[in-house]
Amino acid sequence: MESILKKYICKITAVAILFCISVLCTACGTQPKQSSVDLQEIYEQFLEEGSVPEMSLLSSERVKKLYGIDTSVCPQAIFATCNDGLRIDEIWLVEAETQDAAEEIETIARGRVNQLLHETENYLPDQYAVAKQAEVLRNGKTVALLISPDATKLAALFEKA
Repeated sequence: MESILKKYICKITAVAILFCISVLCTACGTQPKQSSVDLQEIYEQFLEEGSVPEMSLLSSERVKKLYGIDTSVCPQAIFATCNDGLRIDEIWLVEAETQDAAEEIETIARGRVNQLLHETENYLPDQYAVAKQAEVLRNGKTVALLISPDATKLAALFEKA
């Protein structure tokens, strides 16, 4: 009788352990995805609350040609440049597909800032000061490049979103 009881206890214990493992595995597989931020909404907020000049949105082809970024693999991407040829203002808001892609876009953004610093240092001192204030921010897979006299305020709006 005692051996039959031990067998039942072992079976019940095994079933309980399997149940716990299956619950844990199921919970791991169904974690909710982090909801992405609406980058268009952030951009519109920049236009409303920041000192953003008139900007033009760049096409995917233009972004690829200028910066080497393929926006077709990005869930969301906004690239805007100032319409005034004497201002270097740019706004990039990009949600990359992967963390590695976000890291690559961040590197390209930092390179863009360095390029503008080099181009404006002796030619446009007022725009050089703007380039020095540029912000490159990353939140997970979302990258922002903010080149503006108001970059600090825009960065705060981005981080709040």
